[in-house]
Amino acid sequence: LRGRRPRAACRADGMLLKTAKRSATVAWSPLNNHRGLIAAGTVANAIDDSFETTADLEVFAVDFAAGSPNQMSVKGGVVKSQERFHQLAWGGVPVAASGAVPTLSHGILAGGMVDGSIGLWNPAIITKEVEGEALLSSAKKHKGPVRGLDFNLFKPNLLASGATESEILIWDLTTPTTPNVYTPGVATHPVMDITCVAWNPKVEHILASTGSSGTSVVWDLRQKRPVISFTDSATKTSRSALAWNPEVATQVIVASDDDSTPILQMWDLRNAHAPAKTLQGHTRGILGMSWCPNDSSMLLTCGKDSRTLCWNPNDSSIMCELPANANWNFNVQWSPKLPAILSTSSFDGTVNVYSLTDTGSGQSGGAVQAPGWLKRPAGAAFGFGGQLVSFAKPPADAPAARPTVKLHKIVTEPEFLAKADELDQAVTAGTLKDFCEGKVATCGDEAAAEEWRFMHILFDQDARRKLMNHVGFSADAISEEVLALKLEDLKLDQQPAPAPKKAPAPAPEPEPAPEPEEPAEEAAPP
Repeated sequence: LRGRRPRAACRADGMLLKTAKRSATVAWSPLNNHRGLIAAGTVANAIDDSFETTADLEVFAVDFAAGSPNQMSVKGGVVKSQERFHQLAWGGVPVAASGAVPTLSHGILAGGMVDGSIGLWNPAIITKEVEGEALLSSAKKHKGPVRGLDFNLFKPNLLASGATESEILIWDLTTPTTPNVYTPGVATHPVMDITCVAWNPKVEHILASTGSSGTSVVWDLRQKRPVISFTDSATKTSRSALAWNPEVATQVIVASDDDSTPILQMWDLRNAHAPAKTLQGHTRGILGMSWCPNDSSMLLTCGKDSRTLCWNPNDSSIMCELPANANWNFNVQWSPKLPAILSTSSFDGTVNVYSLTDTGSGQSGGAVQAPGWLKRPAGAAFGFGGQLVSFAKPPADAPAARPTVKLHKIVTEPEFLAKADELDQAVTAGTLKDFCEGKVATCGDEAAAEEWRFMHILFDQDARRKLMNHVGFSADAISEEVLALKLEDLKLDQQPAPAPKKAPAPAPEPEPAPEPEEPAEEAAPP
């Protein structure tokens, strides 16, 4: 399916929020209380005008306040590194972190380096929140450059890394200064350079990897072996990126960096014989990809054609396109905690932060569709009998949990509710007569008791007769009285006397005719 172009070009003004003059790969903070922080490490295979060969690791604070500077400010200091970064990942606070190391309130920063080593840093020390040595540990376990790096969402102390010769390692960072390292299983064949690893956002023990041979592998860490591998026999080209669907646990997208087939392929692991969907829109190889964690209908890609596209993978359409830079964007990242916020890294030496809320992709300058983060996170509705039903999205710290629907019983007048329950039980059991009888016995008011007596009679089998007796009329007595009457007493044979005739009214006398008027005398001539 060839991606449809956006209906109108995105507006460049208003989309770009912040920028930094750095040729760096980046990682957003995954913590709610530090969600405005973004780390940047000098990227490999890129030299600036100074031909500096060392690398810097910095943390920027993204200030969204009105009137704030366009340039992002460095929070804390700069950490030097002998090796440059292929990949940078920011994990949450490790579970049961050792008390011997400085506090890890900001989580852990991990870097995949050119020489095959993994570096671990404490961002709380980099930002000067805590004193101490920022570098927690550095271990060289891989034989070649580390291009795949990802933290587990459920267990932040687990880090996956991928490098050359199909080598994938799992790092247990419970004690970051001395991490434990093990493999998820036997290396796959054919041997390839791993370009991307990604944990499943719904199932904590599932990991996926892809690489230069075009083969993608899904690993089960509980069984410590690969459970499935898939590749497209028609396009056995290098794969540069892989991303899981944040909503559907069995769907994954892989991207090709080959200029002859710059495509995205969506695979459904329930049928991995062929890709479920193919998205085409780039004219050269794809370098980076990121699936929005807050809306599964938004997917970002960047490629060698200097285009950065936002897709809707559900219908294969291109929602909008970000403004192009002077050189390629090699990295795109959604912020995990800031909806609509994303970052791009370019070989022209800039890191930009954008907002998609101002994209003019509709005919009137509005968005094509409402994003997922604008959906109601919770709701409630009242029902009969004091019932309240509510729903809510799963909490942020439990991404695999399902939305909840709960039924509550709201009691504001306990006595009234008890009476309603008693009546409901009587209706269900068919004992309304006994219910009324009990009310007569317990009712202290005589007028109210009389009403309940009437209600009690209505549920009797001979309700009509007993109701007449209750109001003072006996059907038997009335019948006996009627039978005792004699026919002559009824006087049925007598005719009523005729009414007297009225005398005719006298005729009115005629009115006398009016007398004629005498003619007026004529006046004498002068």
